[in-house]
Amino acid sequence: MAWFIAFLEGASTLAVEVIAIRLAVPVVGSSATLTGVTLAVVLLALSAGYWRGGMLSARWDSRRTQTALGRNLLLAAGIYGVVSFPLEANLLEKTLDAGLDVTLAIGLTALGLFLLPVYLASQTVPMLAELTNNEGKAGKASGRILFFSTLGSVVGGILTPVLLFPRLGVQRTTYGVCALLVIAGCAALGRSRFALSAASGVTVLALVVAAHIVLSPREPGFAFDSAYQSFRVVTDEDAEGRAERVLLLGGGRASGVYLDDGETSFAYVRETEKALSETRASDVLVIGAAGFTFPRDAARVPTVQRVDAVDLDPAVKRIAETEFLGEPLDPKIRFLPMSARYALHKLRQDGNHYGFAFVDAYYGKGIPPELLTVEFFSGVNAISDRTVVNVIMDGTLASAFANNLLASFREAFHGVWVKPLIVEDQEFINVLVSNWPMAGSNPWSGRGIIYHDDKNSADRDWVRLLWRRAKS
Repeated sequence: MAWFIAFLEGASTLAVEVIAIRLAVPVVGSSATLTGVTLAVVLLALSAGYWRGGMLSARWDSRRTQTALGRNLLLAAGIYGVVSFPLEANLLEKTLDAGLDVTLAIGLTALGLFLLPVYLASQTVPMLAELTNNEGKAGKASGRILFFSTLGSVVGGILTPVLLFPRLGVQRTTYGVCALLVIAGCAALGRSRFALSAASGVTVLALVVAAHIVLSPREPGFAFDSAYQSFRVVTDEDAEGRAERVLLLGGGRASGVYLDDGETSFAYVRETEKALSETRASDVLVIGAAGFTFPRDAARVPTVQRVDAVDLDPAVKRIAETEFLGEPLDPKIRFLPMSARYALHKLRQDGNHYGFAFVDAYYGKGIPPELLTVEFFSGVNAISDRTVVNVIMDGTLASAFANNLLASFREAFHGVWVKPLIVEDQEFINVLVSNWPMAGSNPWSGRGIIYHDDKNSADRDWVRLLWRRAKS
């Protein structure tokens, strides 16, 4: 039984790390800062739990240790399900609203929500080692427990993003993690206290479900959480009151079509289509498929023979066809479910070249910093004659993020033109960035720090821009 409990605890701990990072991505984006700070907090809690669990189990008898072990696991399940998972995104937003630096905001949020439950659950390893040390060989006992705990961590770390997120969604995966800890806690209490453990387990799970119902009410429309992002399809109205169907990714408006005729409702997509018509390109590359509105419309252009759409998330095509566009994609469109950086490498290696490329990979409140470097832009330039990048940023182009991004683009393409799509009373707008003077654009001659793969502050610059209103 001890190995079973250790396995479940290890699996749940790694799953918690993955979930904690995934829940924060729509707020601060995916970055090394988010991953590093979150892991550091988890490791801090683990080290404290190992130390404390060893100290207590060395003083207590086996029955008291067993009781504490079961109690800790049940408490950890309850805290994760009732507090940590439901509140993480909101608390992280609040800390950023308060004007805290992104690193500090991530750290304080992780400390406040995950330090205690990880600390409690991690006491499992030393306590089980003490309970199974029947031969007087502490090294052998602890090694065995650590083996099963680490094996569980391997399974939890792989299955959570690869299998559970795509099949269950993030929220239901959190239920599963809490259930694992409840099972482990009940098993630790033992058969002699079956009634107590069963009642405690049912109570914890009921509280977890109730917390999610209260704190995460279901909103109308299609919703799905993949391993990479959160999808929602809702009905809305544009500024003129015309009804549209909108695809939300990571909380941000990613694609839109009018309900009456199915045509694209987003201005930046229509402007990019005009730019495409200027080039008369036959081969088109799209990085960041979203709802496939631009690939769909590009395939309708008479001169276009092929559209390659790249997106890391394999779920986007199915959701676009069945839930958003409501129709299968044109045969001209080839979907490449792979990372943008690898796609550029593979396409160039295979001898592909495009007359027009559109980069639209920046979604919601998140922005992949690896797609803002001079190395990435150089990769696009190597296989494309004309390139347009859509970025949401300040319309004045005065922020560090705007200046650094444009400087990086210019470094790779040896020229940069911008076309802000001004919307009244909106601080953050779509800006089309191109490597040629497309209609309505102006050259940019500012200065900025080049984003490189080796040294890249794009994620931090973006979060500072996003939350600067709270600091002013």
